[in-house]
Amino acid sequence: MKKTYIISTICLLLLVIFACLNFSIIGVTKNNLERNARKSQKIDDSWQVSKSVTDTLGVLLFYKEDSNDFTYSIYLNREGFSFGYFFHSGGSSIDISKGIQAFNYGNSIAIVSINKVNAARIECVSEDSQKQELIYTLEPGKPFAIAVPIADDNTTIRIYDKDGNEIPITTMSC
Repeated sequence: MKKTYIISTICLLLLVIFACLNFSIIGVTKNNLERNARKSQKIDDSWQVSKSVTDTLGVLLFYKEDSNDFTYSIYLNREGFSFGYFFHSGGSSIDISKGIQAFNYGNSIAIVSINKVNAARIECVSEDSQKQELIYTLEPGKPFAIAVPIADDNTTIRIYDKDGNEIPITTMSC
């Protein structure tokens, strides 16, 4: 009787583990995003990384020191019954290489650039909210990946160079 109970428990446990893996409800932890991206996208350990993670979004930009070669990775933390972050997209883009690209996920935006446009500041302002604006300071000329939480639908993101000139953003809705 006891032996049957133990075997049944083990079988049930293995079934639950198999279901979790099969239905992709267990993702990557926040601390393992970089390791997972390097492994899955075969990114050399010598490449630099700029990364930013919120409760819903993780964005990483890997680049060679000379910034001539790069790849980005975006991970989403799904709503509902799931644990961790799941790979959503990655690769390279001319907009990231020559300008600034934003990926809009509704409640978060990933902003990625090799920063040849010398961006120095990102400002996020909500027209409807009384909350103070979010300001991110950047090092001009240095690649960046920023995950920005969005307070409401009327949040505006503006990026400026060191002289205060606004820099255009290419936005992709995802």
